[in-house]
Amino acid sequence: MFLKKFIVKIYKLISNFYIFIFGRKSMQFYNDIILSLSLNAKGYKNYGDFNKTGEKAFIKLINKEIKFSIDVGANIGNYTKLLLRETDSTIFSFEPLPKAFEKLKTIKEKFSDRLKIFNIGLGDKNTNLEINYGDETSEKASFLKNLEGLSFVRDYNKHSMLIEVKKLDDYEEILSVKNIDLIKIDTEGYEYEVLLGAQKILSKYKPKFIQIEFNWHQMIKKQTLYSFSKLIPFSDVFQILPNGNKLIEVDPMRPESNIYHLSNFVFIRKDISKRFK
Repeated sequence: MFLKKFIVKIYKLISNFYIFIFGRKSMQFYNDIILSLSLNAKGYKNYGDFNKTGEKAFIKLINKEIKFSIDVGANIGNYTKLLLRETDSTIFSFEPLPKAFEKLKTIKEKFSDRLKIFNIGLGDKNTNLEINYGDETSEKASFLKNLEGLSFVRDYNKHSMLIEVKKLDDYEEILSVKNIDLIKIDTEGYEYEVLLGAQKILSKYKPKFIQIEFNWHQMIKKQTLYSFSKLIPFSDVFQILPNGNKLIEVDPMRPESNIYHLSNFVFIRKDISKRFK
């Protein structure tokens, strides 16, 4: 108790000194640099290859745990290939863009015994929706409209096409499997709808790991990490860090866990989550 009080006292002294120096308009540029670096180190705003995002280390960490996986928003199959390389998992991959799906077909030719692919979108109802995209294999393609305010989109998604969308719950082929160990969802803002359309599957299988991408899209849609956690009540929430092979548990109700920058969160089933804390 004494040590804790001492640490709190030291923190307050440092905080007061920092605020005295940096808590003024002329110093905000430096605060922004420090904040940006801190966010990168905590797992935000890292994109590109899976080494930089920490996703490769994450899959290596759990590779013995997963035998059946679902990749929602597979695009040209980079995450699918990561699973094929690093695990023995059977994988069902979903991708709505026809040209991106063609890339998935080439992967399936090499891994026909472990990979099934579906040229369809997933959501919370069975319908047809317009998907907005730039080029026909774009990772930025989204069912959301009016994304011009996002600096990484702007006027990029200037094309659209009509796409068939189904609920994951309506795939009898998935409902017939024994276990679902991992679901990864990267759908450029449509992650919540995918989970809504998978409530029967989530209730039946309670997957060990559910990875979602959390980004600016959720801010536009007024969604929080907490609202996602309510759809997956059997899991604890972790954030993927960019380095090392560890995850960090986060409280989805805390404001600092709801930062609207690109980050990958993993919902880990409560009965196994202690091993990752």
